[in-house]
Amino acid sequence: MASAMRLILALLARPWPPSLAIGAFFGAYFGAAAVNAFMPLWFADHGLVPGQIGQVLGLAALLRVLAGPAWGTVADRLGRRRPVLCFAACTAAALALTYLTASGFWPILLIAAFQGLAASAIGPLTDSLALSLAREGRIEYGPVRSVGSAAFMVMTAVAGWLLGRVGSWLVPWLQGFGYGLAALISLRLPEATVPPAAPHPLAGLALFRIPAFRLTLGCTALIQGSHAAFYGFAALYWRSQGISDTVIGLLLAECIIAEVLLFARGRRLVSRLGPAGLTACAAAAALVRWTLTAFVLPVPVMALIQPLHAATFAMQHLSSMMMLSRFIPADRAATAQALHSALGFGAPTGLMTLLAGWIYARYGGSVFLLMAVMGGSALLLVPALRRQTKPAASPASA
Repeated sequence: MASAMRLILALLARPWPPSLAIGAFFGAYFGAAAVNAFMPLWFADHGLVPGQIGQVLGLAALLRVLAGPAWGTVADRLGRRRPVLCFAACTAAALALTYLTASGFWPILLIAAFQGLAASAIGPLTDSLALSLAREGRIEYGPVRSVGSAAFMVMTAVAGWLLGRVGSWLVPWLQGFGYGLAALISLRLPEATVPPAAPHPLAGLALFRIPAFRLTLGCTALIQGSHAAFYGFAALYWRSQGISDTVIGLLLAECIIAEVLLFARGRRLVSRLGPAGLTACAAAAALVRWTLTAFVLPVPVMALIQPLHAATFAMQHLSSMMMLSRFIPADRAATAQALHSALGFGAPTGLMTLLAGWIYARYGGSVFLLMAVMGGSALLLVPALRRQTKPAASPASA
């Protein structure tokens, strides 16, 4: 342990290339996020019933949506992302370890709530920093973002393997390690050349005057929100068809592999399609993917469908990042990212998860037909999105 700490301190003492620092931070953060999926197991083993677990997760998700824009405003006022990211990661790590001494519903609820507040800063501000650096030509967004997706996949597999052998007591330790590592790496994060934003009490609302921002938010909400049934109920739905957990794990891993490949190797395709083309592909893929998922299909056919995740998730993510990089003033970039994360990802996914749970309990896999309509309806916004975009590709497109 001592030698490992000396190695970490030695690495932190040296300057890091921007791509290495951003990629490593993405990896540590997404590693911690992967462990979050196992927190319900820890909650259950510490006496919480399913209804209480839902309340804990729901409150944390709600606070993420509400607090994210505030973190973005703070970062824009400072003109720096690094101190905010360091503070948020340190706080999230400390709260993860606080779980070790907690027992009972109310203490666990409070820890989860405060951790949700802290963690809500990390994803949007990291994206904002990466896009600013890409705009300056110091990194390529896609390859460094692919590190996060790869880390999520690896950590999900590693955590599942470990917990199957030692039990859920390890979950807070793994979560604390991931956030703690992100906090250490944040010390080596570069800063973009962004002037502090002037004080403005309604800075976030002013962004809605920008048509490109409204369109981006709408497309993201429809396409990313259409993943709600998949994230919440795909594994249960497939298990009900007699598919083993091992095969389900492989199908889910296939999704992430396709996502990583597009982020890492899709620069030419992304540049050629542009934001409107990417959103069109994502919406069309959502229409096809969720319609087919609604039916009971042979496993080989299901395996052919899963790479569409590279379109439904990754293409729309890259489209939105290009739009925000291109049309949002640099001094409001963090606020825009936080609002996009809260209103484009968090709120629609949370609301659709609640609705999907009600529909799935009554109609099973038919819930995916609703997801197909939701995601496919973003095609109606593509012509307006195309009119907003310029011919030149964004430097953040890769």
